[in-house]
Amino acid sequence: MKTWQKAILAIICVLGMGVSFAHHLFKDPDIVGEIKAPVHVNIEIDKNFMRFVSVIATLNPGDTLYQLSPTTDVSGILQPVVLYSEIRQGTQVPFVHGLFLRIPKESAGEVLDAIDGVSVFIGNKTFYFSHSRVTGLQGREQGGYLLYKLPGLEYKKSVIGPWINWYGDFNLAVKTAAAFFVYPAQFIITWLFLICLLIICRSEIAGIYGVLRKRHILLLELLPLGLVVLAGFMLRFNGYIRHSAWFDELYSACTASNPNRPFLSVSEDPGNPPFYFILLRFWFVVFGWTEQSGRLLSVLLGSAAVISLYVMVKRFANRKTALLASVFMAANTYLIGYSQEIRGYILEAFLVPLIVIRFFIFMQKRERIFKNLAWYGILSVLLVNTHYYGSLFVLANFIFYILYSIRTKTFIWKKTILFFAGNVIIALSLLPFFIHTALRQALLDKAFNSFIPRPGIMLQCTAAAIPLFLLVYVYLRRTVFPGIISKQRRYLLDYMLFAGAAIFLMAFGFSLYRPILYQRYFTLLVPFLPASLALVLAGTFENSHSKPVTVLCAIAMYICILAGYEYKTGGGNSAYRESHVYISSDAESHPKNKSGEYPPIEQRADAAGFYGYSFNKLPWYVSGDTYDVVYFNPLKKFKEELDTATAALGINPEKILRIRVNETTSVFKIYP
Repeated sequence: MKTWQKAILAIICVLGMGVSFAHHLFKDPDIVGEIKAPVHVNIEIDKNFMRFVSVIATLNPGDTLYQLSPTTDVSGILQPVVLYSEIRQGTQVPFVHGLFLRIPKESAGEVLDAIDGVSVFIGNKTFYFSHSRVTGLQGREQGGYLLYKLPGLEYKKSVIGPWINWYGDFNLAVKTAAAFFVYPAQFIITWLFLICLLIICRSEIAGIYGVLRKRHILLLELLPLGLVVLAGFMLRFNGYIRHSAWFDELYSACTASNPNRPFLSVSEDPGNPPFYFILLRFWFVVFGWTEQSGRLLSVLLGSAAVISLYVMVKRFANRKTALLASVFMAANTYLIGYSQEIRGYILEAFLVPLIVIRFFIFMQKRERIFKNLAWYGILSVLLVNTHYYGSLFVLANFIFYILYSIRTKTFIWKKTILFFAGNVIIALSLLPFFIHTALRQALLDKAFNSFIPRPGIMLQCTAAAIPLFLLVYVYLRRTVFPGIISKQRRYLLDYMLFAGAAIFLMAFGFSLYRPILYQRYFTLLVPFLPASLALVLAGTFENSHSKPVTVLCAIAMYICILAGYEYKTGGGNSAYRESHVYISSDAESHPKNKSGEYPPIEQRADAAGFYGYSFNKLPWYVSGDTYDVVYFNPLKKFKEELDTATAALGINPEKILRIRVNETTSVFKIYP
């Protein structure tokens, strides 16, 4: 084929990709995922005028009227009432261009004067309109009604469209790129054009690859890895502050790592040793004590974990296998979620591959034993001081070392005793935390981690099935794997499978006495999944007789990437920050009222002082004091907490107004 013919076909393929991609996207925009923020409107108004106000939302293709409903019983003793509506079209969140208050023309003045405040929640942003702002709005007439536009509503600026609930152009780019690879069947025509383009340009691509391979070996390795890490960073950075910090994150940032508290605060959490809190504290000192800063540290650690896994797999395999594992790691939604939390779990995922590398170097090398053990020890100390499951990981390593050295006939007493001494030092690194915190607040406190149940039937069956699974693996290792997977790769597979099984069984055994078996605590093992699949997939792909196994591994990898595509952090759609913005704004708009705030039972007093929230801290409600208004902002299930709190304080339920922040969270305004 001539050059000009190739050029024409290539241009046709590129144009076809663009047109077909736009077609698929506009045909089913929801396939992209979360690109539009939900919109919730609350209007506090005198109940004598509530029937006169409604909301007009400018949508595509036109205006839509939304009637508002009271959030509490209007027959109560309170004169004000809160009217609420969520802007939806059926079950879908629409594109919203603007919001208007709709009031009959003849009573507009009285109705505006009866409105105490309007609060609009768009995603995690709060827009508050005080009584003075509402009465200052300019209306325009439409069919016997006056429409008052609520100005300044905007989640993010966009060059694509003037929507107030748009998560942003960057979010769209990341989501569409991810959807293109995660849901290929939805972009089938685009994929066909892409495949044709690759076939047409295959000789040019091979030529470029050959030049890079001959002259720029390092570039050939770093460029693909850099692109994968960049993609992983973008997936983690996108929407990393979209939801409020939930209770555990508030504890990390406001209590354990608060730079304004004593340094020993880093050791006050009985379930989490202090290393992550120390790291986070110094991070706050350098980059500011904000929610964005704390989350950004996790984003960077999650991106760095992609590199650490690449380095681990490359040591046992080749660059292609390592790159495949890093792709899976970068796109793993489970780790993306933990990369957007102010918690130490993602730090474990970063440390574990590095520990595995140093562990195998120590086992397999006979020179520089002390240096190799020192590196392993330092990294292991950091891990066990991040989470107590790290101790199970180190113990599993020691057991594997004994079995490995016996199996490979490399057992040396002197080296084994030295390794045992190193593990003792690792364990002793926990002694200060153990004495100061864990012994008294965890081991001797039966209420510690009481939310973790004893192992049920499913976990019992899983524990019973692990030995059977190991027997199946041993059979495959002896019969199938030798022909498709190299010896060095098999050692890594052996180790990852053994470590995972050992840690689960040890945690299960402990849980029969004191429950510690909890899904989130196994995050340190998550890097083993992409590594295992990449090793098996690459090995079977290189062997022409193992196509069925290759297909199965590819399907497993795809399912693991697809599962939980729209992963939510541990707190789900937490709305603690936007709720407090409302409380601060509402209290500020009523300066003559003496306002207070009643914290949930679990809440630490420092949480409301988190600088990143940019609101003024109200005085806590103290029983016996006199307040005109008390705000209640629960962290979890609002109804149970509210009922418990109001009953304990002797507050009449009819004196409570409810402001709905989203589908599950509300702020309660109490008139004692």
